[in-house]
Amino acid sequence: MAADDGADLERIEVTGSRIKRTDMESASPLVVISSEDIASQGFNSTQDVLDSLTQNSGGSLTQQESFGFTPAASGVNLRGAGLGRTLTLIDGKRVAKYPFAAGGTQNFTDTSNIPVGAIERIEILTTGASAIYGSDAMGGVINIILKKNVEDTIINAYVSDTDHGGRATNKISLVTGSSDDNSSMLLFVEHEKRDRLKASDRWSLGSDLAWDHPSGGYSGYGASLWETKATSATGNDRLVSNSDSCTELGFIESNGVCKYNRAGDRQLLPDQERTSLMVKFTNELSDNHQLFGRVDFTHATVEQRIEAMAVGDDFLFNVSGNDVTLSSKARPELSKTYDKATAFGGDFAGQDDGTYYYRRRAAEFGPRAGDFTTDNFSAVFGLQGYLTDDIGYETSWSLSRQRIDKEESGYATINGYFDYLNSCVNGCSQLDAISQDQLDMASYQPSQKGQSTLVSWAFGINGDLFELDAGTVQYAAGVEMNREWFYDRSDVFSQRGEILTTGGSAGQGSRKQYAGYAELSIPVVDKLTATLAGRYDYYDDASDVGGAFSPQVALEYRPVNELLLRALWAKTFRAPDMQRLFGEPTRAYSTITDFQQCAADGLTPSACAQNSNYEISANVVAGANPDLEEEKGENWNLGLVYNPGNFDISVDWWHVEIDNIVTALSASYVMSKYDKYANMIDRDAVTGEVTINTQAINLSNRTLEGVDLAIGYTLDTAAAGTFKFRLEGSYQDKWEEQLDASSPVESSFYEGGIPRWRANFTTKWMPTDDLAITAMVKYIADHKGVYASDYFGEVAPFDVRVDAHTEVNTNLSYNLTDNVTVAAGVNNLFDAKPEVDNTLYSWPFFDSSYYNPVGREFYASAELRF
Repeated sequence: MAADDGADLERIEVTGSRIKRTDMESASPLVVISSEDIASQGFNSTQDVLDSLTQNSGGSLTQQESFGFTPAASGVNLRGAGLGRTLTLIDGKRVAKYPFAAGGTQNFTDTSNIPVGAIERIEILTTGASAIYGSDAMGGVINIILKKNVEDTIINAYVSDTDHGGRATNKISLVTGSSDDNSSMLLFVEHEKRDRLKASDRWSLGSDLAWDHPSGGYSGYGASLWETKATSATGNDRLVSNSDSCTELGFIESNGVCKYNRAGDRQLLPDQERTSLMVKFTNELSDNHQLFGRVDFTHATVEQRIEAMAVGDDFLFNVSGNDVTLSSKARPELSKTYDKATAFGGDFAGQDDGTYYYRRRAAEFGPRAGDFTTDNFSAVFGLQGYLTDDIGYETSWSLSRQRIDKEESGYATINGYFDYLNSCVNGCSQLDAISQDQLDMASYQPSQKGQSTLVSWAFGINGDLFELDAGTVQYAAGVEMNREWFYDRSDVFSQRGEILTTGGSAGQGSRKQYAGYAELSIPVVDKLTATLAGRYDYYDDASDVGGAFSPQVALEYRPVNELLLRALWAKTFRAPDMQRLFGEPTRAYSTITDFQQCAADGLTPSACAQNSNYEISANVVAGANPDLEEEKGENWNLGLVYNPGNFDISVDWWHVEIDNIVTALSASYVMSKYDKYANMIDRDAVTGEVTINTQAINLSNRTLEGVDLAIGYTLDTAAAGTFKFRLEGSYQDKWEEQLDASSPVESSFYEGGIPRWRANFTTKWMPTDDLAITAMVKYIADHKGVYASDYFGEVAPFDVRVDAHTEVNTNLSYNLTDNVTVAAGVNNLFDAKPEVDNTLYSWPFFDSSYYNPVGREFYASAELRF
């Protein structure tokens, strides 16, 4: 740096601006969480920290998503804008996105493997910032800033366990460094192991009847034979018989049906083991130029376990006269006919003509398991300093790569299971046990590999432009170039839909992105500063994004030094997900009502909905859409910050609009609006078979609005030491969505599933310089259940509201000596359970995006410095 420019030495770049400044508070509201906050508030992972943000009003994607596409990953949904609409940076740089899309469609940044011990602080920009950072920053920006300079060697050991068992954690880290007048070096190593949390370890969650929930019930898939409603005289699926050995097979006799307790074999959180390594360095090449770099690598494994697969009408048994014919629903060419009197253990002897199927929990195959191996690698190298006394610069090149290997077990191929059913002399009854030889015949181990890579180059300058009467005009400008690749490839059998109870995905592609930006800070008059920013992004890919310009205007007014009044307006955008652009088509079946044929036959929609003759099994095709355009948004923020000394307060009103949202319509919705979406429906002129293309399209919009509040107070006393109090809260006033132009505007607060209030209150008492005691209270307000709207207009048989939730974390740390610090604490001190949602239809009957099932957790740590 220039030695004669002392003022610049104190300037730093904070998240939300490229212009270096001396004050963290600006027109862009910023939440800062330090490494000290992380330790004292009981957070033992990066995701724990982000889950607790009051601005995380949309909830988190967590590793509780055992049945989803991404059980090994985590992510955050600021403002409710959407999982992929929060930009996550590390040291201000973009990182590769998770190669397996959430829900099979939405790409996002995985935060589950960022080592918390390497974090210096986390800066959360709570407004949109596409003018500064480009795509994805629609709901906000999370910038995770890693440690820089460490003179000592620090070893930290951490252990935790839970009151009810399961989810024990062991972690050890080492950070060491050295520096001299010209260079610095830092080395960080951390290893962590977390045990799984089984459903049977928590309260009543090991049972399908958990919480005595109104939708609780054992699975009807034990070992039984049923007739389909298509041929049953009752018009419903009809139970024919159960296995005589129901309980011996490990199932449950309940209400005359052989059933199965799925929750007993489920886990709430997976086994996880992670090793992380990071090296950072700086080297002064001269007085004005500094070389910097960072290389980090993380290797992690996650073991997912859920209950054994259920086999139902995947295989049909058609009784006609004296014959029974076995066939595969998905592959009709697989067919074999037997004498019904002796076939399949005599299960069909005496049965009337009709179509039958077994409901069978294939417990002999064992739990469905997914073992994930994740390797994250990134490298950043750059130069920074001064080109002249007045022009600062930074240029950098970075590579970020995330690779996932997934190996599964507990599955069977359609062909293999068909062969098993035919492996007995007259066909095998599914009411009998499956032998090892039959398991070997049918079993299959699916696999999936994915990789996402991002290469970036950036060059930027900043400095003072010229003087006005009110002060100095400052600027920042620069260019960026990014290229990203991804592939997501399931094994061939999974892609072809030949595995029972699961499918596969595939896709690969790459794109380039170029950007130029500029930012001006203009002192308009004394105490009033305007900041103008603009950025142009151009995408060279298969999409219709092309170029997108994002402007931003911000005002800062300081009538007195202690008071800041601020306002911001910004345009935002988001480029289409790579999976949406380059994913390969997937095929499935969906039972829907054929409103189009109803209309052709002269029936009204209401008459059609009540006529089962118009229920059809439609082919559904979903996949990439290269014609997608960018999503577009707009952000407003008005606020004040007042800091007269030991007291500080900030209040911000914010408003977010997102248009042109990429949405995949359901097959039933497309058919219900057949006039509008006729181009998505194909009807074979000969067979009448219907195929519906549910390709994602730019369609929906969302409006979000609310108020953030933060109050802090420090009290210094002579007798009792220092007390620090802080209250942070976020109140959301509006959450409105519209599926398409012909649909009504719906409020999620009215429909259900979204809490209006989230708040955190922290008290820290430091009676001496060596002792600190912290208590943190986390609060989520009561709200309507996720599917509360299903019960509007009628008297619900239960409360459709979800209770308010409060958790208390406590921590005590003490410096035994100058070199040894010990800490201990309890998370969720009062063992608060997740809040039950009576409107949910599936286990575990609480919203995992807001609540976790860990319960009371004890932990202790020791830190040695030398």
